[in-house]
Amino acid sequence: MSSTVSRIRARSSSRFSAAVVVIATLATWVGLCPRSAGADPGGLAVFVGDWDLRVRVLQPEPKELRYREHYDWVLNRHFIRGEAGPKPDGTRDHIYGTYDEENGGYPFWVFSSSGTYLYLPPGTWDAKRRVMEWENPAGLDINYRSHCAFPGADKRQCHLIIKDWKGRVMQEMEWTAVRRAN
Repeated sequence: MSSTVSRIRARSSSRFSAAVVVIATLATWVGLCPRSAGADPGGLAVFVGDWDLRVRVLQPEPKELRYREHYDWVLNRHFIRGEAGPKPDGTRDHIYGTYDEENGGYPFWVFSSSGTYLYLPPGTWDAKRRVMEWENPAGLDINYRSHCAFPGADKRQCHLIIKDWKGRVMQEMEWTAVRRAN
């Protein structure tokens, strides 16, 4: 009986090792390996600071929200970390952004205390127009487009629209952020 158990354990161990090799190979192949955050060419610095937000949800249910955001540099200025809220429903968000040198853009991650999260693949920063734009890659079931314009050092105007694969608007919102005096 113990030899049978030993053979089963040996097979399980062998299968586990093979699975680890396959997963590591796939991770490398699909680009899940760690990337390096590059020096910010300017698109992150505009977010840093304290902001008062006025958000207009246009769809699915129109409403207006007001709350605050704070962004600061973290991890040797390779990333910005933002905190938003509390919102009127009591939720808070944590936001992280960086510059992805390999893709030449700015990915952002938004995590909510409601349990939802959003990944924005690398956005583009147009320094001359002072606009950051995100658009999902082709082939996804959900399509989104977002942009934030910085008409001055103390103002940010943004818009976000998310559509399902049929083109039906699932969420649309616009917001204005005004920098707070410290």
